[in-house]
Formats: sequence, structure tokens, C-alpha cells
Amino acid sequence: MFRARVFVLIILSPVLFACTTTSGPIGTNLTLCCPGNYSEYTDYGLSTRDVPIFLRDYLVAEFDAAFQEKGLTRNDQINDVRVELAYNHVNLRSDQERIDPFVRIESMSTELNYVAVIEINIVETATGNAVWGGSISRIHQVTPGEYMHEDRARPAFRQAFRSVLSSYPALNSDDS
Repeated sequence: MFRARVFVLIILSPVLFACTTTSGPIGTNLTLCCPGNYSEYTDYGLSTRDVPIFLRDYLVAEFDAAFQEKGLTRNDQINDVRVELAYNHVNLRSDQERIDPFVRIESMSTELNYVAVIEINIVETATGNAVWGGSISRIHQVTPGEYMHEDRARPAFRQAFRSVLSSYPALNSDDS
């Protein structure tokens, strides 16, 4: 478990140095590009895994908007590719490893320090082969009583999704 956390921190180190506070930018990382038949993909399905409920609706809405700019249409029943948005967080302090940042006890007076990561995995529906992958991430320093600021987060999510998806081959001639 410790080795896995160290590995994740090493992989995320460029993001860790780029983002420093709760108002910092969202980092992006491309993990897999471009073994697919992108000109054949017109529809996508979307699912989430472990995304906190308060975050799910607008995270999905911002991803949908950014991905549809690539020329695809969302269809969760019949599609060419399936997208999964998966949430994970890495606590940055060893004494906080067992603390879930979304389950705050009223009496807790500790500032939490963690990296929140949304992994984006795209697989071809017909074959199950991975055709694209990336992630967005951000360091959080959360003080007791602080809450999610959706109005500030939505445009930052949209921009991060646009940025990470910039390598995804577009069907639109405008983005090619």
C-alpha cells in the first residue's frame, strides 16, 4: 500500500509542484493515446466509479460538454466507445492515510491535504480495447468547515477536460 502511494506521488509530482492551494489549477496527464479507429467513433457511453455524489452531476456535465466538442454524441445504450470517470484521492500526510476527506467528523479540527484524481478511461465497445486514457488532478488543502465551491469548480473542470482531451482525435474539422 505504501509503495503504491509513493508511486502515485512520483507520477503526480509535476502536478504537485504546479498546484499549491485550493485555488490552484487542475493538472492534466495523458496516459494513453491513440491506438483507436477514431473516425469510426460517433457515440459514447459514460459511467462513473467512486465519484463522490456531490461532485458527480456537474463533473459528468462538464466532461460531456468537453467531449462533445470533439464531435461525439452521448448514447449510454448503443455506442462505439465507453468512457469511465473514476475518482481517487491520495492523502499527502501519513497521519491522514485513513481519513476520507468526504466524511468529516464534526469534532475534527485537522486541515486535510490530499490530491484528488479523476481518471478518464475510454475503451472501444466492440473489442473492449483501451483506446485513450488521461487524468485530471488537483491538490487540496481543506480546512474544517470548508465546502465544495461548485460555481468556481465547474469552469475549472471544463477547462481541465478540454486540456486533457486536446490529444483526442476530433471528428470535427475545427479541432483537427
